[in-house]
Amino acid sequence: MSTAWGNRPTVWSPLARGFEREWRYLRFFALLLAAAVTPASYRPSVRAALAQAVCFAAGQALPGYALFSVLAAMVTAHLVVVSAASYGLSHLALEALVRVYVVELLPLLAALFVAMRSGIAVLDHLAGLRAQGERLSSGAAFLNSVLPAFLANLFATLLLTLTSCLIALFVTYLVVHGLTPWGLAGFSWRIGQVFDPVTLPGFLLKTALFGLAVGAAPATVALEAPRRAAAGSEMRAMARLFLALALIEAASLIVLRG
Repeated sequence: MSTAWGNRPTVWSPLARGFEREWRYLRFFALLLAAAVTPASYRPSVRAALAQAVCFAAGQALPGYALFSVLAAMVTAHLVVVSAASYGLSHLALEALVRVYVVELLPLLAALFVAMRSGIAVLDHLAGLRAQGERLSSGAAFLNSVLPAFLANLFATLLLTLTSCLIALFVTYLVVHGLTPWGLAGFSWRIGQVFDPVTLPGFLLKTALFGLAVGAAPATVALEAPRRAAAGSEMRAMARLFLALALIEAASLIVLRG
């Protein structure tokens, strides 16, 4: 009996460490949000770093992502419209396209694009600083390096999502109705039917949560020990990000479609 009781702390210790680690991440996320909404955080050096980070994360990525959105929307809209027509379901093509592609896929694609482009770059930069012993969880380094990266990735996710959604709707209208203004009234009515008072707030909330996850996940490297930050921190942070995106998407599907 004494042996069994003596082994109990060993059995539960990994779980306790996991809860403690997640609690640290939540506290750090709350610190990021508090700093983001505090006007005193935006010193001249922070504003300069934020402008540079936004330019890299959103400004430089926007043209290429917009071109990708045009091509992807053209292909997807054409496939859905042609497939629906072949089954005699043309009246459902537009609604299905908007609900599946615009509402569900585009926010996730934008989040993944920002994560793989600027998120990994931020991870490499912060991991290098942390491996050198730089303290990133507070102080000047937190304000000048971590906070601008968090806000830039958040803004980039929101901007690319909005841009791709508008492009997809425009391209869908051209595929369905062509270069004529006469289908605009019916098209607008159907889009309004999709973005009803329940779907629209849910879509906006999901997009905002995706942006927060993409912004916060790379920043968590600030909590790593210097040795640990130098070895595999990118994989751990990206794994946490993909898990967070999957949980947000699953919760969105359950709440909005359940």
